[in-house]
Amino acid sequence: MIIPFFKMHGIGNDFILMDELDLNATLNISDLAASVCHRQYGVGADGLMIARHSLIADARMEYYNSDGSIGEMCGNGIRCFGRYVDTEGSKEPRRLTIETLAGIKELTIRTDNKRQSVVSVNMGMPAFHDFNNKIMVNGAEFIYSYVTMGVPHVVIFTKEINQEITDSVGPLLEKHKNFMNGTNVNFCYIENRNNMNVFTWERGAGHTLACGTGITSAYAVAARMGKVDNHVVVQAEGGILELETVDNGSIKMTGPAADICKGQYYFD
Repeated sequence: MIIPFFKMHGIGNDFILMDELDLNATLNISDLAASVCHRQYGVGADGLMIARHSLIADARMEYYNSDGSIGEMCGNGIRCFGRYVDTEGSKEPRRLTIETLAGIKELTIRTDNKRQSVVSVNMGMPAFHDFNNKIMVNGAEFIYSYVTMGVPHVVIFTKEINQEITDSVGPLLEKHKNFMNGTNVNFCYIENRNNMNVFTWERGAGHTLACGTGITSAYAVAARMGKVDNHVVVQAEGGILELETVDNGSIKMTGPAADICKGQYYFD
């Protein structure tokens, strides 16, 4: 079958977006996600999002990782999803509500130009499970915190971060026995009280250029440790997000969502 699609990115985290009206009801979406996200045999992306009708919000976001597994929430993805379902495309800020498996998320979206929007998302409150605990990986000890921000995240603070540590330690922690359902892994370097750097190994997607829920989780842990101020600029490999704590401990994430292309995907 031929399926219309859009491809977008949020600071380098790229996604395929489709409308449920263009899909066969019997289609296996996990298979579709693994196929269309493949970077050699498909369009290539970190994840697939399906826009569905919602009875309790403006739209429902159904998210799949690039390996076909279901994700409860995606921070960079929901900004792209907001741009995808926004029918007005106004330069004036507009509010949207998006239903996810992690609850309803409130967005404020402003369209800068034909290619890009700036989107703020109330990510909710972090749930801390482990805080400054020790874990062994291949004989090396790491101090980590474990937090849920819609999806599970391990946060490790380091004196430096690079692709080597992300790609070597990340996949081992993703499937570590301590995390029954797998976890995302974030390596964080704090420059000063208003600036951080985060590299992420994503559960079900691998090394990505950015992870919105991961960056939010890293900020949440740093704030709880008293290492950063209320408003922080976070540099990921693919770009910059702004984080701040708002109502009763909720965290607001602000960043861009940009178009890459649109087309038709041939799925057998």
